[in-house]
Amino acid sequence: MAPVGQNQGCERISCSENHKFRKILMERTRRDRINGCIEHLRELFHKTTRMSDRQFAVLDKADILDMTVDFLKHRANYSYARGFSQCLQETLRHVSLHAHLTPDDREAIKRFYVLQRTNQMHLMASTSRGLVHRSSKRSSSRVPLWRPWKNN
Repeated sequence: MAPVGQNQGCERISCSENHKFRKILMERTRRDRINGCIEHLRELFHKTTRMSDRQFAVLDKADILDMTVDFLKHRANYSYARGFSQCLQETLRHVSLHAHLTPDDREAIKRFYVLQRTNQMHLMASTSRGLVHRSSKRSSSRVPLWRPWKNN
């Protein structure tokens, strides 16, 4: 009859080896999922961008992830701008119907609306040009926001 302690030691070794094997297998599966998702993003971007096949082939995983982050940031900004524009239209419609405005006030509101529409058009144009533009380039081309309480 074998001592009890020896059997437990063998089981611990096999458990630890089994744990290492499962950990390696899980890590490999995780990497495969990550790589598969990045390849899927690569295919989606390739369909939507105007890059040539050769240009697109040299993009590495980090470039694909950067493009994805830029796209999602830009999309969030675009959604915000579109919602802001809709809110602005409704507000201006309400003000023009219910407030007694002077011609100067009407002109100031019209200029404000035109500036906001121009800003939205710039945003839409940069979206249609492609996904590779960096956010720093977009921010430099924005029209300044007109603030009615500031006298410029």
